[in-house]
Amino acid sequence: MEHKCPVCHKAVRAPVQEQSEEVKVFPFCCRRCKLVDLGAWLDAKYRIASGSQSQESSEPSDTVPPRL
Repeated sequence: MEHKCPVCHKAVRAPVQEQSEEVKVFPFCCRRCKLVDLGAWLDAKYRIASGSQSQESSEPSDTVPPRL
C-alpha cells in the first residue's frame, strides 16, 4: 500500500520488514521530512482544533461563589 509523505507528498511504500530503515521514518519518506515535521510541531505551526472555543474566549466571572 502506498501513502504520501505528509511533508513533501512523495509516494511512500508501507514498510515490509520491521527492522528496515523505512520503519524508522514511516509515514515520512526520509529522516529529513520527519525532522521538518517535528520542527513544525515544536514551532507551534500545527494546531489541534478544539470542539469548543468558549473556554478560550470566556472572561472571568465577577461574581463570588457562595460560602458553604
